[in-house]
This record gives sequence, C-alpha cells and structure tokens, in this order.
Amino acid sequence: MQESTSASPAFSHGERIFEAGAAGLAWRVVSGSVRLDRREADGQLWLANLAVAGDIIGAETLVFGAYTFEATALSPCVLAPWPEGDGVPADNSLLTTLAGAERRAAKVLALRYGQALERVRRLVRLLARDGEAGSVVLPSRREMADITALTLETVSRAVSALRQSGELQPQRKPRGVAGPRSFSVAA
Repeated sequence: MQESTSASPAFSHGERIFEAGAAGLAWRVVSGSVRLDRREADGQLWLANLAVAGDIIGAETLVFGAYTFEATALSPCVLAPWPEGDGVPADNSLLTTLAGAERRAAKVLALRYGQALERVRRLVRLLARDGEAGSVVLPSRREMADITALTLETVSRAVSALRQSGELQPQRKPRGVAGPRSFSVAA
C-alpha cells in the first residue's frame, strides 16, 4: 500500500487490496479501478467483477463479517472507508450504488462476448467511467486479455486499432515522472 494525500489508502497497480475470507471494512473506490476475483477450490482465480470510481467493494463484510472476493488494484487507486459517516448527505446513494453495481456486472459479462475490437473498446470505456471522455490508466495487456477472454496478441492489435482511430491517445508525461501510462479516451 502506498501513502496517499488523505487518510484514504492508495494502492499501486497489481497490489492486493484484500483477500477472500479476511475480515475488514467496506470501501468506496475514490479513483482508479479494482478487479474482484473468486478463488476456486483448486486455487484458481476467476474474474467476478470490476469496480471503478464511485463503486463500493467489500460491502459483504457488513453482513457476513468477511470478504467474499479477492480485490486487486487494476490501476493505481485510492479507497475510502464506506459508509462515509455523518458528514455525508443522506440521500439515495446506496440505492444508486447498488443499481450501478448491477449495470456494471452486466457490462463486465459482456466483455467476454462479441468481436474482439468491441470487447476491448467496451473495457476501455468501462474503465473510463462508462464512456466519459477523459483520462484512463489501462491495465497491462495480459490483464486486459484475461478480462476479455482474448489472447495477448489480439488485445495488442485492438489497442493499436483504437489508437489509430483516435479513440485512445497516449498522454504525455512530464520528464522524469514515473508510473503507469495514461490515455485520453474520446467520448
């Protein structure tokens, strides 16, 4: 876990956030993206869902006392404990979040079906907060291949095609700045 600028924990790409079966808190994803996996009896991990900024992960700990899934940072991310507490306005945010989680689960399932280019396009748009124009840090090509059930080579060709079409453009980093590469996503 990396230090963050607030009391919220920050995780770097590939870092484990929590393990299935462990006790812990529920979290809201403040920024970045998280991969949730289900561990089978043989130890193999299977993609269960993806979470992006605004989503809640680990809410099952409030009912069952332990995490159901393993969570890994798909991109650098910051989390905040959930529920947020007394300072948060009372509204229908829980219902909105639950409805969003259901829609996201359907979108994650759709990432494994259809034409290769469209699968990768849908993944990029999902990670960019459901198609909003802006910036996104893509996971590794290998992770993208696993999520979309495509080969590494096919994902590389699809990302190249998205870059050539102008849908995905690398953002320049200031000299000397390390870290994952960001891309600009056209709406």
